[in-house]
Amino acid sequence: MAYESRQAWIDAVRQSVDIVEVVGRHVALKRKGRHWWGICPFHAEKTPSFSVDAQQQLFYCFGCHEGGTVFTFLMRLEGREFLDVVESLGEAAGIARMDQEDHDPYGRLRAVLEWSHEYFHESFRRNAEHLYDYLDGRGVDRPMVDRFQLGFAPDSWHGLTDLLRRRGVAVEDMVQAGVVVRRDDGGAYDRWRNRLMFPIWDKDGRIVAFGGRALNPGQDPKYINSPQTPLFHKGRLLYGGHLARPSWRKGERALIVEGYFDVVACHQAGLTQAVGQLGTALTDDHARFLVRYTQEVDLLLDQDSAGQEAMRRAFLSLSAFGLRVNVVTLPADVKDPSELVQKRGVDALVKQIQQRVPYVQHEIEQVGQLGGLVNPRRQAEIVDTLKPLIRAVQDPVEQAGYREMLAKTLRIHPQILSQSLRSAQEVRHTIGKNRHNMEVTAPARRGQPIDVWLLAALMKHPDQVERVKEAVPNWAAQERIRAVLDDIETGQVAEPDQWSSRWADPEVGSLYAAIWQNQEPDGGTEVIEDLIRALQQDSALRRYAEIRELARQGDLSPDLLEEVKQLGPQLERYQFRKEG
Repeated sequence: MAYESRQAWIDAVRQSVDIVEVVGRHVALKRKGRHWWGICPFHAEKTPSFSVDAQQQLFYCFGCHEGGTVFTFLMRLEGREFLDVVESLGEAAGIARMDQEDHDPYGRLRAVLEWSHEYFHESFRRNAEHLYDYLDGRGVDRPMVDRFQLGFAPDSWHGLTDLLRRRGVAVEDMVQAGVVVRRDDGGAYDRWRNRLMFPIWDKDGRIVAFGGRALNPGQDPKYINSPQTPLFHKGRLLYGGHLARPSWRKGERALIVEGYFDVVACHQAGLTQAVGQLGTALTDDHARFLVRYTQEVDLLLDQDSAGQEAMRRAFLSLSAFGLRVNVVTLPADVKDPSELVQKRGVDALVKQIQQRVPYVQHEIEQVGQLGGLVNPRRQAEIVDTLKPLIRAVQDPVEQAGYREMLAKTLRIHPQILSQSLRSAQEVRHTIGKNRHNMEVTAPARRGQPIDVWLLAALMKHPDQVERVKEAVPNWAAQERIRAVLDDIETGQVAEPDQWSSRWADPEVGSLYAAIWQNQEPDGGTEVIEDLIRALQQDSALRRYAEIRELARQGDLSPDLLEEVKQLGPQLERYQFRKEG
């Protein structure tokens, strides 16, 4: 059957499948009313909070707030792209795929990226002598150049641009692929000049972006990466993921490092389970990708304060998906795996990896090296800092071991420490980096985020959108929130029974699913005002907790003190209480 458009093909596939049947292949579901319930596949839980609505053909988890259509479910669960999911469901239902041009709307962008890669590869070949001198100095051998398909962007403003023009590529496609930068006059110039080029692949090994490393001293910035494009979202990919996946499937732990050269150094040392961050903190999407292939992750991040904070956030994110997390440290005189290989060879790096320790154990051991541990106030501060880490450990035996370890380190009675941890677990909403025990007195109905209730209310009162944008500008500026607000203003809200490109976006699709699963009678504009105040309160409390943490670390700048003065009257207007 021929379809008038790609949209018609997608609609035909959507209408041919039953979300309950598809989800039921992966999750044990039990029916209660019009909803089916099961254990969420996207986060660790014991009590079912994952629901499937047979009438609206949507899924939604009241625990982790993931949601969307049958397409979104398989995209999240299996790490696949939208059109790949549509095609496979269509084939199972006997619906033929569109022709290749219609099937992949990003085919032109993929061609641009492949031609760009050929250009960088050929440029490397022509300049191989001095590039190999540079790579030899970095300790990179020839097989790694081939494995990671390294290239070179020559010192030219228009070399790549002209090549693509000769191949008939429109400037708009070059810009959308992220390989050129548009000028004010409508022209374009090459994004990278005189840089070593690292292709960035998606999970299937297709090039979706590039990273360029400066070759000359003083050439800033040191790295230039592709911008976000329709094919490249750095928060969803790990550098070298498709190369590391075979090792994970053989039972290896995942090893996460900082940058391109760190990944290359690890693979050169035989540590082919290594992947790199792409200039962003680890996200839930990263965790979902990892948990499909491995149960354990080693973190080898920078040893400075920023790296330590990144490691803490990574541990909390990965632990939430049931992953066991270890930390790998480096000798004091080296800053990253690449430098260690340069100075001492690959065996030294392998030895450091073998000395991994569980992350929480590492943090407790670090505490043991501090002074003033007999000071009760200092003990309380340390317990407060480590509470979220110990609570994040899902295995009860392992968690009990860490409680005992911390009690011995601080020389406090284990029962007192257990009581402190229990009281923290009873707090429903914790604010700030250290999770101070402050409960927000906001209308959090059925545990739903305020975002959902406010957007649902605005769907009934679209004339209030501007009022909300003015009252809570930071909230309204969030990408997923802004997308729904724009839809409300333009009257193009994504309906459950109609396909919209919004459903293909995991973040926006989950938000829409939450909204449609939590419709309530119209409470009028008074409800909107209540929700605005709740958002303002939440923001003020979070900022207050952040400032307290900065003050604890010794940052008492005049600007912070002034901000505290301004927050004071605002906080006094809000009711909050302490528990624990």
